[in-house]
Amino acid sequence: MNRTASATPAMRRLFISSLSLPEVSLVPQVRFFSTQIPNNLLGRSPMSPAAPLGVQGQTGKIPTAKDVSGIGGVGGVWAATSAKRDKLVELKGALEEGQTTLDDAASEQELLDLYLADGISEIAKYSDEKIDSQTIDDFAHWLNSFSENDSSDEFEEAQFDNFLTAVVSKIDSIIPKEKHSECIRDFMAMPDNEDDVKRFLEEYEQDQTLAAFRACALRYRLYLTRAAAEHLKDNWENCLKVTDGDMDRAAIAGETFNENQLTLSCNALKTVLLEYAKGNSSTRFDAVWNLIDRDRDGLLDEAEMAKVAYLTLTPIGKGLQDFFEEAVDARSPLQSLENSEESKESTEKSDLGFFARRQQRNAVKRLKKQFTRCVSTHFEDELEMPHRLRCIYSWAEKAHQKNKIDAVHIDTGFHGRKRYVELEPKISLAEFREVQKEHFTELDRMSEEIIKSFREELWVYQGSVRERKELQRNVLAFLAAVCAIDAAIFYI
Repeated sequence: MNRTASATPAMRRLFISSLSLPEVSLVPQVRFFSTQIPNNLLGRSPMSPAAPLGVQGQTGKIPTAKDVSGIGGVGGVWAATSAKRDKLVELKGALEEGQTTLDDAASEQELLDLYLADGISEIAKYSDEKIDSQTIDDFAHWLNSFSENDSSDEFEEAQFDNFLTAVVSKIDSIIPKEKHSECIRDFMAMPDNEDDVKRFLEEYEQDQTLAAFRACALRYRLYLTRAAAEHLKDNWENCLKVTDGDMDRAAIAGETFNENQLTLSCNALKTVLLEYAKGNSSTRFDAVWNLIDRDRDGLLDEAEMAKVAYLTLTPIGKGLQDFFEEAVDARSPLQSLENSEESKESTEKSDLGFFARRQQRNAVKRLKKQFTRCVSTHFEDELEMPHRLRCIYSWAEKAHQKNKIDAVHIDTGFHGRKRYVELEPKISLAEFREVQKEHFTELDRMSEEIIKSFREELWVYQGSVRERKELQRNVLAFLAAVCAIDAAIFYI
């Protein structure tokens, strides 16, 4: 449904519910930690007892989300809150009578930024589902044909680089010239009621909004695939980096590693690119896992497991950022939804005033800066991704080495001397998923999480602007009152 067809902002919010602020108590919550933290909550702490990795006390059960949140029990591993969340609770508590969400407190100009986040969120959610697109099917056919023409099943560095360069060039050639990015603020979530869905689709078809939405979803998919190819091309050495555990296991077996002779599976690489073009965050993670698993045993070290997570996340952030910046540049942040054609002409006139042009440039710069910050910090800092990955590895019930550290002595080759080595067990994808589904579900919706963080960033910025304006009004009122009192005293 086109936003311009809606009567009031309140009606729009009936359809936009995926990124609404959760209901939280206005009373500040303080996390208390017991003096004796249970062993099953220590994660990978060096203070944990010398028991087999992943064994939680005597029960062997994986901790639940409630166990590690610090809510309803003792201890805690990571906080379910942050400075941003605390600020949102503060702003929600300052809402005026009749306002239920922070969207109600936003001005018409501020709502445009929120609608931009909503539109991109709908594109990301739709793109994580199966998209029937002839362009994507043609790209998949070309990718399969390209691999079949290569007689080798493994890629060396030169072949790897040439292949990904060809993929990037192919994607650049099939990206549609018509962007439709100026329509993103008009995209809304589909309602649940069947009657509303019919009316929703009819209105979308009448004003060609549905066609623009599908075109934007296709464009976003191609941006993700291109970002994945570019990122993998720049990370050949990182993909083939041999961990210390693999080096020690090879030394025990009497084998040697020559990193200059290592290769990557072309079929696994092709699968990764196809998942970025057709799959979702979960299937992309699985494909990257198989790419890094060079010995095809399905097991990875802790360092390799973390590498998979970052190799999956970085292209999604890069592709999403490219798509967002294109959307911001396609339509001025100051252009209203009502009478869009007239507004577009007025904002594109060369005789636009200096202050209006300056305001427009600052708005574009601010939006890009906020989104870039969300891409780089949301998973790393707000979700504590490194710590969560360490805990997932520690809590997983690993079958390799019976979930125990294997202590061995390796011959150094120098006068019979040996060195002591502790080989930590490897983790399989199924074992990883068992814990990840409980404690890190955000990995299955990476794009939506980044956009959700961006929308919260907008709420915080807009709330800070309102607080600053209120402070200025109060200061001016105070100064006026003081001047009036001084004048009265002077003339009495």
